[in-house]
Amino acid sequence: MDAPGRTRPVQLLDEERITASALPTTAAAATQHVTVLRRAELDAMRGQSLSEILSRQAGVVIDRGPRSGGYGALYLRGADPSHVVVLIDHVRQNDPLSSRGSAVDLNTLSTDDIERIEIVRGNASVANVEAMAGLIHIFTRRAAAGAGAGASIGGDGLRGGQAAWSGDGWRIGATQREDGDGSEGFHRSRAANAGWEHDFGETTTLRAALRASDSENRGFADDSGGARYAVLRALDVRRSETRQLSLRGEFRPAAGRLEGSVFEVQLATLSRDGDETTPGVAPGLRDPFGLPALTARTDYSRDELHAAWRMPLGEAWLLGAGVQQQRERGRFDSLIDFGFFALPAEFELRRRTDSAFAELRWQRGDWTVQGGLRHERTYDDGRDDARGATHPMLSLQHALGEGRGQWGVSVARSSKAPSFYALGHPLVGNAGLRAERALHREIYYANDAGSAWPTRITLFSARYRDLVDFDAGPPPQLVNRARIEADGLEWRGGHRFGNDWRLQLDGTWMRVRDPDGGVELRHRPRVQFGAQLAVPLGERRELSLMLRHLGRRFDSSIPTGDRWLRATTTLDLGLRQRWGPVQWLLSVDNLADARGEEVIGIDTPGRRVRLSLQWDMQSGGMPSGGMP
Repeated sequence: MDAPGRTRPVQLLDEERITASALPTTAAAATQHVTVLRRAELDAMRGQSLSEILSRQAGVVIDRGPRSGGYGALYLRGADPSHVVVLIDHVRQNDPLSSRGSAVDLNTLSTDDIERIEIVRGNASVANVEAMAGLIHIFTRRAAAGAGAGASIGGDGLRGGQAAWSGDGWRIGATQREDGDGSEGFHRSRAANAGWEHDFGETTTLRAALRASDSENRGFADDSGGARYAVLRALDVRRSETRQLSLRGEFRPAAGRLEGSVFEVQLATLSRDGDETTPGVAPGLRDPFGLPALTARTDYSRDELHAAWRMPLGEAWLLGAGVQQQRERGRFDSLIDFGFFALPAEFELRRRTDSAFAELRWQRGDWTVQGGLRHERTYDDGRDDARGATHPMLSLQHALGEGRGQWGVSVARSSKAPSFYALGHPLVGNAGLRAERALHREIYYANDAGSAWPTRITLFSARYRDLVDFDAGPPPQLVNRARIEADGLEWRGGHRFGNDWRLQLDGTWMRVRDPDGGVELRHRPRVQFGAQLAVPLGERRELSLMLRHLGRRFDSSIPTGDRWLRATTTLDLGLRQRWGPVQWLLSVDNLADARGEEVIGIDTPGRRVRLSLQWDMQSGGMPSGGMP
């Protein structure tokens, strides 16, 4: 583990840097609790969806998995899904046309061509706009001359395939995944990726990345009671197509007064088209009127310019500063069918956000102090004035000496502008909404990575204010009134035994509540923990066991009203074997066939057998990788 008092170079390898800060740092040295899933860990979970991979991590709850065909919303440390930013290759995926306040549907993202995943818990809004509660950053694989292909098959309709071809500085790849039996849920995602990277001498690097993806999900509508309780048996159908392009340049002066500094520029564009058809929800115990049928089409695009500069100021100081501008455009067209008449609801909005940010780190001996500030000006259609927001953060870290570990504290404020849906929807939208606000505080202790049991313990506290909530009226509309308080404890640790067995432990205890006592919050378990054991069985074979416990959580549906979902504990088993360039993985998910519910009326997936094969060949005929 990197102690904060130890001298670190300004320039870090991209595989070591994380996205939590505008200054280079590693997961071990960050003040936030960061998990990095690298290629070796992802290979052990090959064939699983992004939702399934993330739901096995401490502090992460996904309400619906891909087999159910539902909307996969991510709750991080109990925060609302719209307060978590999701990036793919530095390009933000959040969509402000979503009725969930710019949350990301994880069941629309493909995972079979991923190099690593970063999970940042806690505020990261100085470096990443709107990352009030944290972020998920997905990196697709980089160029390494050679070719590869893979396939996955399993119960409940699991089918997947992946192929890639790469040369000196370029790579192309494609993936497809299907899951679900079709009668109660279905998921399909496809993606094609292309990347190019070139070094011009020792000072300049250019990268380009292109991605096109589409998805289709069919499942019972939210709050319908699922397969067990839904009265209307037709499935909700959601389709989306996404395209993104990014150009990224890095310049490192090799001489003169600017030697040691780094200039970075990124241009990125993203567009997404979506359509949804839902049969509605019949009247029930919670709502005597139910929800009407709906068809909707969305068209969203974002163009972004990001420029940053990092420079050491003497031996103890490191400065990073930059500017960012993003322009967003969104159109929403829908038809609400009340049975005796159909009501159109449509709107179109544009937004420009100008940002400037800076972070400064002082490092002397065993002490490190870092502060940051981001200022934004947001210009929305239909408003004469701009929304201004400032996001400050401050952290302090201290290394306790050789073999004694380190501790750190941090505090940060942030805010998030209302989504397009909340501002512009003609029936429930409210153009006068204010920005949602948050205050994060945390303290941690971590011992040295070289100790027998490397461990990190984090205490966190978050206060969310002016959250957008629905007011039944009259007139019914979205208003700023909700508050959430989240306090908790996170832990992670591990040990490598003398026989090379590897044990990893992690977990979260948290209390998330409405301080006004108005509502019980959904999908916020008090306790969540897991354990993973890897057992080498020779040089090229490995057995892995993964235990995951998800505590009981509150939920609600229209036919049943409010209810608590019981806790579930699952055990997954996997056996990996490599023969030359070929690696296969035989897995049994939920080995004990533990029973529970994802949401009311939709069962937790039962026991399933999966088989995945992967062939990787570098140029020269050598396999690209091996057992960890």
